[in-house]
Parts: sequence; structure tokens; C-alpha cells
Amino acid sequence: MPTGMKKQALFGTSEHLWIRRSETKGGVPVENSKINKNRLANFYLELLELEDKVSSVGWKEIVTGKIKENWLLGVPVLSQLQPEIDVKLFSDVFMGVVRACLKWQPGPQPLSEEVISRINGLSKGDVSNLIGVIIKDVEGEKLKWVEKLNISRDMMDFLADNTARILLSGFAACIMPQLDIERWDKGYCPVCGDSPVMAKLTGDAGIRKLYCGRCESEWRFNRLGCPFCGSKDSSQISFIMPEDKKQYRLYLCDQCKSYIKTVDERQCGEVDLFCEDLATADFDRLANSEGYRCGNKRYRA
Repeated sequence: MPTGMKKQALFGTSEHLWIRRSETKGGVPVENSKINKNRLANFYLELLELEDKVSSVGWKEIVTGKIKENWLLGVPVLSQLQPEIDVKLFSDVFMGVVRACLKWQPGPQPLSEEVISRINGLSKGDVSNLIGVIIKDVEGEKLKWVEKLNISRDMMDFLADNTARILLSGFAACIMPQLDIERWDKGYCPVCGDSPVMAKLTGDAGIRKLYCGRCESEWRFNRLGCPFCGSKDSSQISFIMPEDKKQYRLYLCDQCKSYIKTVDERQCGEVDLFCEDLATADFDRLANSEGYRCGNKRYRA
């Protein structure tokens, strides 16, 4: 979605935005941190400037025939092709996310100015390692960076997720036109392999497309069926649609106890699913209260 539309979407939400945390304690998601709308919106508006910078980069990654063969077997592109990310570009984006976080403090915990000096003290080799850790989302290595930057695991995830989204959205924009995307029928992202965080119904026929929050790719998926466990048993799948917001649906799967939030564009027109994910966390709370969890279908090699 164009930057102007995303800016408008960020400010077109309800009085407050809620952001869902991805971390868990004992397997139970920790969520429901209420954040002032303007503070969170301004944080993401600053990140939009970084997105513009990354989108102007001449991404040149080529999806070879061998990569496409493996892709058709279900192996996401990122598992086969490491994007060539310039160290300076990465440093600018990561530091931009950190500075925006320091300015608006939208993260799970307050961020200290001390982190700037720690980042400035990193060697070029350290930065190269950090690129791989964040782009590949390497859990064990990420814990080492928690200690190196002296920040919490939750904050490391917050910084890493926002940095990866900005960089991988540019990578995905380069990769997607090279793929026969209509042949991808998996419940995880064709580019980075992450789980979908949202879905939308689009076009006159209400075609369902899943949305990856990590690289912002979208791909078509069966209208009936759970993207996480693959169940197509209609007796196990239901949805909730609020009477006052008929563009929203909350799909629930009793087979695997997962859910996915969905926007019907036939009711409201084109939307930015990144912004919709932020603005619809009341559905996350509702699903959690009924014993459902955001599905996990991430590709694992």
C-alpha cells in the first residue's frame, strides 16, 4: 500500500491502538499493553520514512530455477536465498528503529539511551552477524544479542521484528513477481516462511488472501480451511462477525484452537493489513479469552 494510504490508516483507527505481543510465558501469550494512539502512530510513521528508503534500494536477488523447484515443494525463498543487505543500510534501519523507539517508547519496556553507545561500539563483523540473526530469526543467536545489548528478550524481539519487516518487505517486493504465486497453497509465507497474522477477503468473489506480518507478502489461500492445521472440516471452523463492524471476521478453528483475524474488503474497500492488525487487537483478546491462540505455521527446515 502507498505510504500516503498507510499514514491515513494509522490515524484512522479508534481512540487507542493496542499492540499484541508475540512473547509467551509458560506457553500462554502475554498481551494487552494499552498504548496511547498518537505515540504508537508516530512511532510507525517514523518507520514509514525508513520503509521509503528501503523501497528505493535496487534489490537484485534472482530466484533461480533450482530455488523455484524447491519452492514448489514448499521451501520458502528466504530459506534458500540470503538477501544481500548492505551493512550501512542495515545499520541505518536498525538504528532508526532504535531511535524511534527511544523517542516514542512504544515497546514492551522502556528503552535506555545506553543502547545507542552499545550499538555504536559494534564492529563491522558484529553488524554482519546481527543482520543474519534478525533476517533469519535465529532464536539461539538472538539470546546472545540480548546480553550484548543489555536489553530484555521482549525488547530484542520488538526491535528485530520491526527491523526485519522494513528490510524484508523490500526483499519480498523484489521476489514475489518472480514466483508463480498462484501455485503456492501453503499456510505459511512463500517468501520468508512465517505464519500469517491476518487475512482479507477481496474481489467480487471474496477471494481469501493471507498476510505475512514479517515481510508483508500476501498470497491466495482456500476460502474454507484452517491455514494452520489444514483442517477443512466445516464443523470445526466458525467465525464471529461483530454487528457494528461487519468488515471484520474472526475465524476460529476448534481442531487446533487457533484463530485468524480477517478483513472483508467488499465491505470497506482496500485496507492496509499491517495497520488493521494493530487496530484489531480487541479480537486477539476475545479469541484468547475463549481459549484460542494465534496460529503458528512457521516453516521449519
